[in-house]
Amino acid sequence: EKDPELRQAAIHSLGVMGSRTGEVLLSIYQGERSVDIRRQVLHALFVQGNAHALIQIARTEKDPELRKEAVSHLSHMGSKEATEFLIELLNK
Repeated sequence: EKDPELRQAAIHSLGVMGSRTGEVLLSIYQGERSVDIRRQVLHALFVQGNAHALIQIARTEKDPELRKEAVSHLSHMGSKEATEFLIELLNK
């Protein structure tokens, strides 16, 4: 789909559906060039509570702003996995 608003709405819906759509969102993120769409995917993963996918993005993302956004979402999650990753970042 080319319409950015429709794409963002679809990504939001995938986020609300829960963790079973995490792989799909990660795939969209990896294949997407639009920063706005990538930000929407980060938010959708946050809504899911998908720390694993956000950590994967934070480890591999080259754009410092998107990486920062992924880390920011992780800092609000409170999961053990997110906390361990944040501690790992601080210890580098």
